[in-house]
Amino acid sequence: MKLLIIPKPVMNKELAVDSYCFRFQQADEYTTTQNIGGYGGTASSLCVDVLEMVGLNSLTNGLPIIVPIQNSFMLLNIDRQFPQPPDKIIFLLTFKIMPDDFIIENMQRLKTLGYKIALENISNYSEINSVLKLCDYILISCTNEDYRDILNKVTYDYHNILCIATDVDDMEMFNRLKNEKFDLFEGKFYSVPITKGNRTISPMKANYIQLLNIVRNEDFEIADVVKIVLQDPSLTISLLQFVNSPYLGLSQKINTIQHAASMMGQNELRKWVTTAISKTLTLDKPNEISKLSLMRAKFAENLAGYFEMGVHAQSLFLMGLFSILDVALDVPMHEALKEVVVSDNIFNALVYKEGSFAEILNFIFKYESASWEEVYILSLRYNLLVEDIFKAYIEAVGWYGSIIATVDINNENEEE
Repeated sequence: MKLLIIPKPVMNKELAVDSYCFRFQQADEYTTTQNIGGYGGTASSLCVDVLEMVGLNSLTNGLPIIVPIQNSFMLLNIDRQFPQPPDKIIFLLTFKIMPDDFIIENMQRLKTLGYKIALENISNYSEINSVLKLCDYILISCTNEDYRDILNKVTYDYHNILCIATDVDDMEMFNRLKNEKFDLFEGKFYSVPITKGNRTISPMKANYIQLLNIVRNEDFEIADVVKIVLQDPSLTISLLQFVNSPYLGLSQKINTIQHAASMMGQNELRKWVTTAISKTLTLDKPNEISKLSLMRAKFAENLAGYFEMGVHAQSLFLMGLFSILDVALDVPMHEALKEVVVSDNIFNALVYKEGSFAEILNFIFKYESASWEEVYILSLRYNLLVEDIFKAYIEAVGWYGSIIATVDINNENEEE
């Protein structure tokens, strides 16, 4: 598919993800596959295709998704396109012309069916009063010099609308905006690099890092993994849940860590350590940090061949995994990497943003922020096809869904 997509998390003041905003860029089918210019088509139909391909659980962890609508006349039949329940879909409108009675009537119909509606990039709010009365959300870019005026007007006149601050770049901006009248926030603020910290790492997190270092060895001792897992009840439960899950398809119930580890073998045990530790290291952080780490890891691995670095695929996976290590450990990256065994390529990419590995990391950063023009320039530089980029990302989404969904389902069952 000639398409680039990214579901960007929308968070509340407690840094819990409320929903995801579907951002995309479609290649121009009338020129070359290298051209990522123009929208050509509708985001709603593209979103439907992607949701059918990977599922809502993989794409958004089952949370609602905000879907941009380029043509407001699509509202007539749009509910027939989405198989997902109405409470999972939020239609995002941008009005370049004044909405007429037809549009208003269809917005009212969708609201009656249980859908929610959001607005963005609106300049003259006084002229669309009838639309605003039907809206649930409004997206306001903090790069707009008049954002406070817009925020004050909307919150004063329309008490039921939730205001989403977009383009929130760092925690300083987030902390300032959450004390204003914004309800939700979108941007890279939750994952910004740590530049200073207390330089002390908790003993529990040190154990997790030790576990990651053990499984990095090609022929590690399973008994060494078992020894550390047994020291942590949460890891013990997680491993037993994983090994008894449908994902592994084992025919017998396993009740001991020693038996579980031996049945899994090195490859599956390494996979479990990678995913479980990534989640556990970030338990005191926004949930999205763990997802970001794992998605970066698999996306980097999938891109390796297209960057002619297929031989380094596993190392690129680790680079993506450790790209949030400073955030997880609350220390600067160069300090965090002293705790793990990484190659010079990974260290130079994460600390100095230098070397061939840094090229893939930079590409991923641009992709995550939906900086499509810069992604386009980089795709030309590295001879990347849009179809290949899309495939690499969608495969990462599917991988994340298949691995993490199993853990989440087991946790839910355990709670019940």
